[in-house]
Amino acid sequence: MLDLTTIAIVDNHCHPVLLDQHMDALRFRGYCTEATDMSFAGRHIPNTVYYLWLLRQLAAFYGCENDEATIIAARNSLGADTLIERLFRAANFDALVLDPAYPAGNECYTPERMGQLGQLRAAKMLRLETLMQLLILVYDDFDTVIDQYSLAVSRAREEGYCALKSIAAYRTGLNIAEWSKDEAAASFAEARTTAKALGTLRIAHKPLIDYLLHVAFKLASEQQLAIQFHTGYGDSDTDMRLGNPLHLRDVLERRDYQTMPVVLLHESYPYTQLGAYLAAVYPHVYFDLSYTIPFVDRLEMLAFTRQALSVAPASKLMYSSDGINIPEMHYVGAIRGRGVIGQVLSEMIDADEIDEEQAYRIARHILHDTAYTVYRL
Repeated sequence: MLDLTTIAIVDNHCHPVLLDQHMDALRFRGYCTEATDMSFAGRHIPNTVYYLWLLRQLAAFYGCENDEATIIAARNSLGADTLIERLFRAANFDALVLDPAYPAGNECYTPERMGQLGQLRAAKMLRLETLMQLLILVYDDFDTVIDQYSLAVSRAREEGYCALKSIAAYRTGLNIAEWSKDEAAASFAEARTTAKALGTLRIAHKPLIDYLLHVAFKLASEQQLAIQFHTGYGDSDTDMRLGNPLHLRDVLERRDYQTMPVVLLHESYPYTQLGAYLAAVYPHVYFDLSYTIPFVDRLEMLAFTRQALSVAPASKLMYSSDGINIPEMHYVGAIRGRGVIGQVLSEMIDADEIDEEQAYRIARHILHDTAYTVYRL
């Protein structure tokens, strides 16, 4: 199998880690599932193949017995700074592209501090739906919201963001339609009423979200600023049918949007072949391969990596972990990603599809080089 350990990784999609890294078993398990019912973590997570593999990797890293209680005690014996520093440096990261909108900023390390501890470059993206929510909570007037939203997106690079991100798949679906301003204004009025009554807002108002996304698409295209879309696998409240990346076809077909690089996250799992197809036919579409979340085993990761490499150009694929909350997620993603990509490329060498020099070049595209190009790092 190809040894890819010397290639420094750009994790093109991940999240900050929590300031509080002191864990008990139930809390630690809870970060290893997308299920929201804590009884799932108590009863079922210890029986997932992914979690059993994770514990083995951490036992080796912490130099302790492969026992959940012993592993958690070992990590809890380290300060949070030390934990992040050791794991990130061992992973050999060049850069992290972080979504700092989740978890909440007051609970997490800043991207800058994570970069300092890991001796890596920490870039960040601007999550559009979070921006929408903040503005709707503040302003009564829809035109003011549009103006402030447009200003924030147009200044994204100036404010240090290397990309935008949309979680429309979580909220109203990737079938992003074009609505009139009047329809969007009526949807805004509904969202504003909810926001005033509750003092908070989880925006799920389709005409409003879609309208503001199109505003962002125009501005991103003018700046040649990449946008990441959550696709496929997600939280239990997600309608997976609307997370199919093929729903983005109308957006991808717009000629005036094709200077905006589009990144389909999480290998669109389980729609991997469909997402890879979009990367194969649209010059501005790129495909993310995520090696921590979704929480699947090595065999399934081999399958989606084979599918992606068999359909899309290697220069359209990028590594990520989607690591979040605990630094072990970022670390084990790097281990898994290098191992799985190395194995699939070795299989392709054995099948006489590529030679070894080509395989290493492909690996560098996926693990490092393409992200530098797409995000202008």
